[in-house]
Amino acid sequence: MTDQGNQTDSQQAPKLRVIPLGGLGEIGKNMTVLEAGENLLVIDAGLMFPTSEMHGIDIVIPDASYVLDRLDQVCGVVLTHGHEDHIGALPYLIEEGLRAPIYATALTRGLLEVKLREQRVLAEAELHTVVPDDRIPLGPFAVEFFHTTHSFPDSVGISVMTPAGRVIHTSDYRFDPTPVDGRPTEEDKLRRWGDEGVLLLLADSTNAERSGSTESEATVEHMLEDVMSEAEGRVLLATFASNLGRVQQIINVARRHGRRVGVIGRSMVNNVKIAIQLGYLDISQDELLTAGEMESLPAHEVVIVATGSQGEPTSAMVRMSLGDHRQLTLREGDTVVLSATPIPGNEELFNRTVDNLFRQGANVLYHELGNVHVSGHGGQDDYQRMLELT
Repeated sequence: MTDQGNQTDSQQAPKLRVIPLGGLGEIGKNMTVLEAGENLLVIDAGLMFPTSEMHGIDIVIPDASYVLDRLDQVCGVVLTHGHEDHIGALPYLIEEGLRAPIYATALTRGLLEVKLREQRVLAEAELHTVVPDDRIPLGPFAVEFFHTTHSFPDSVGISVMTPAGRVIHTSDYRFDPTPVDGRPTEEDKLRRWGDEGVLLLLADSTNAERSGSTESEATVEHMLEDVMSEAEGRVLLATFASNLGRVQQIINVARRHGRRVGVIGRSMVNNVKIAIQLGYLDISQDELLTAGEMESLPAHEVVIVATGSQGEPTSAMVRMSLGDHRQLTLREGDTVVLSATPIPGNEELFNRTVDNLFRQGANVLYHELGNVHVSGHGGQDDYQRMLELT
């Protein structure tokens, strides 16, 4: 009788399905679905760079057929931040008919709008702006947000109250006592939810093999200080176009050394413009150097921020390394900093770019020669801390 009663209780208990469509056991194309009854909640929809054996492939997106076959059941899409591996697949999903409301912080929404406009699907998207203190009801789900420290300003993690219990999705995060934006990961919220009870923690594990905590972004700022004080010529830095925290660090250090900053590369120019308009970068559009000024001003007054930190074939830094950029030419005496580490599978393109930069006569700094980059992901101590909080 007791067994039968327990079986009945089990059958009547709320059910929740967690469906990872990308980003699990791989780097990139993050996309997770929570399913309760006939309701789907989508968290992120990113792309991934192709591996070296994927000839003729430009990008890889998740197999989203589970969602596309149930479009009428999607009650919402929530985005954690604006990196390509979290938003890059959305234009393609919208092309395939996704019309559910999309929720994102202001900067993430701004960068997404650029992508959707480029692919002519912006009119089909229903976009909403959120802040970390918002609580959004979506079907049987109640979605809350918490600010996280990452290499993208305005990043958030997500807490979802489902019929079965609370699910916390951290997305990419780290604990940094001195974040660039001055806003650390919101531990108070995590601790409160942990005390109330968490059914499931879906947590970043990118650097799970690294002991300790990830170094503070202050480490990179010290490197930038050294480079700009020692370089007699121009300083060119390549980083992810969406790493706007790094761009702000470069601006801050350049000012202290009497240098002016210019940006080059389509995605970098677009992202910086959006970030300035929304108040996420402390610089005005008029302060930025033009391409002509990057070439004509005294070399010791110039800092150039460019795309191409991964050796992407059409990026500004790669074109300069090959001597075929239309506006800028590398010179002997230029110092080039590749402020990133190569994404797994991208090492060949990265190393080829380093070789070509040296051939152009530049002084080149990259991850094997100094502290040119700090990961936006935590290490083992960060992950232990998250487990303790939740």
